[in-house]
Amino acid sequence: MVRRLAKTASRWVNSAVSYSFLGFYLLGSLLMRLPFFFRDYVDRDESTFILVAQTVVDGHLPYAELWDLKPPLLFWIFSLPIALFGKSLLAIRILGWLAAGLISFFTFRLTTRAAGREAGFAAGLFCMFLMSLFNSVQGVMSEHLSMVFLLPALLLLIRGGRAGTFLLAGVLAGMAVLCKSNLMVALLILGLSLLAEAVYIRNLRALRLLALTALGGGLTVLASFWPYLAAGQESLWWDSVVRAPLAYSGQQEGVPLKNLPFYLGVGAFLILGYRRGWLKWQERSQRLVLYLLAGILLAFLKGGKLNGHYLLQFYPVFLVLLFAGLHMKVPSVPRFIGTYFWGLLLLLPVESYLEYGNVIGNYRAHGRLYNGEGVDVPEYMNDHHPGAENVLFLEYHIGYWLMDLQPPSPALTHPTNICRGELYPFIPGTQANPAAELRMLFERRQPEWVVCRDGKPAFAKWYPEENHYVESYLDQHYCVEARVGQAAIYKRL
Repeated sequence: MVRRLAKTASRWVNSAVSYSFLGFYLLGSLLMRLPFFFRDYVDRDESTFILVAQTVVDGHLPYAELWDLKPPLLFWIFSLPIALFGKSLLAIRILGWLAAGLISFFTFRLTTRAAGREAGFAAGLFCMFLMSLFNSVQGVMSEHLSMVFLLPALLLLIRGGRAGTFLLAGVLAGMAVLCKSNLMVALLILGLSLLAEAVYIRNLRALRLLALTALGGGLTVLASFWPYLAAGQESLWWDSVVRAPLAYSGQQEGVPLKNLPFYLGVGAFLILGYRRGWLKWQERSQRLVLYLLAGILLAFLKGGKLNGHYLLQFYPVFLVLLFAGLHMKVPSVPRFIGTYFWGLLLLLPVESYLEYGNVIGNYRAHGRLYNGEGVDVPEYMNDHHPGAENVLFLEYHIGYWLMDLQPPSPALTHPTNICRGELYPFIPGTQANPAAELRMLFERRQPEWVVCRDGKPAFAKWYPEENHYVESYLDQHYCVEARVGQAAIYKRL
């Protein structure tokens, strides 16, 4: 039985038409991500994108009503499922599923060009796992959407062809930057490397095509400025898209020691790969992937942080080189993966199995598939305080959306934004600094209910002053009305 399955799997990997792999990666991603479609949120950033996107659906430009430190295309994309299907977490999670499947497929295509189909299939398979499992990436992150545009742009650059191909690559690259601004660093490294190559060999056609690619990217980014220009809000775009990210990145200093093994490990692999011939510098596809990988790593270093979902930008590009190296050094590894991939599909998605159990248990207990405090707290409020409006969510802030409420501050689309003093000059409608904003929220607006994580500080540990203020104010003016799961609902005295 096992031998027959292995033969069938190997035959399919080596003979199936290319686009049948797209169906495979989409189906695999769906099975892994499906139980997470019903969780309140997987990462707080996703709730932030939903809140800002809702204001877009309501007829406002991104940043005009609610604010976050992300480029505008991200919010326009999130607004599409909301505009089409209303307040449906399911519709938004379907967007993430499609993104994960497409990223895996483009990883397959890139690796196939660099090292053949067996290596390509294995790279796409592991990318499928990494896009949907581990480190809470089962939601819809900005990295997912940015890589949907960046990977095909890279594939077009590698394939080459007519001028239109390079123009389209530039447009896609510009769209990637408009979903995740740190990719500008990666694309700058890629562009400068290609420019150096063209100048070194004096290839005028390559220079013209590179200029066309840059034109496509530049015009795409500028196109996002047009709605603000038409509305007379040019400074809002400039402050939010350009100045705020620069101010934020300027606050990040150094590389945490815990991240050093990651950079050293990647560097060691690349050095050994090229020294020992596992990777081929003369192979153009591998070389362009390396340029982009170097740019992504530089962007990580510049940002100083290395959160789990940041690595969604790293995985697809690194997997191309990893499996190209394995194809040269240990070809039996990708061949083994292609033969026994069905075993990996059964063994690796443990998180998904656990979440399926969680969904079933929640359905039995509450009669609904949606689960988590972000859903349970709004249900409690609607049951016990119908029509409540003056609610402050310091956690589970998807509750604003589900209760048809607006956050009381433009900075409260993400609870941490309120503590980032460097961003205040660029957020319309806020006070001068975090302390003043907190005083406005608690002492002037005096929310009737405040929702926090039970027994946890309101903000991250590196914001001690803000945490002390909130804890002291809650102790003096509020009492716990109810605990819903891990959420504490405070009622004003």
